[in-house]
Amino acid sequence: MEETTIELLLGDGCCIECAAKRTYNAMVLHLMTAEEAPAPDVEGRLDLLLEFLETSDFSRLRGSDEALDGTSNSRCLLRRDDDGKPLLTVIETGT
Repeated sequence: MEETTIELLLGDGCCIECAAKRTYNAMVLHLMTAEEAPAPDVEGRLDLLLEFLETSDFSRLRGSDEALDGTSNSRCLLRRDDDGKPLLTVIETGT
């Protein structure tokens, strides 16, 4: 089975919390308005994003790395760790 991952784009004042919420809202809107059946991985991706939004300390995350505070462009990857918990990794900064 393929690993569930979500790429989050930050910058221009959009921090990690904002990027996660935007991505979640865009996925939900697409599900509600799409005429085609959802991709097989959509439920897992939505579950991952929702758990990340509900359990993360965003103030701590923003303060832990400039790449997460929205002041510069960056790309992050959200996936599950070996215990099944959301894991965020900065994959590119200054883009």
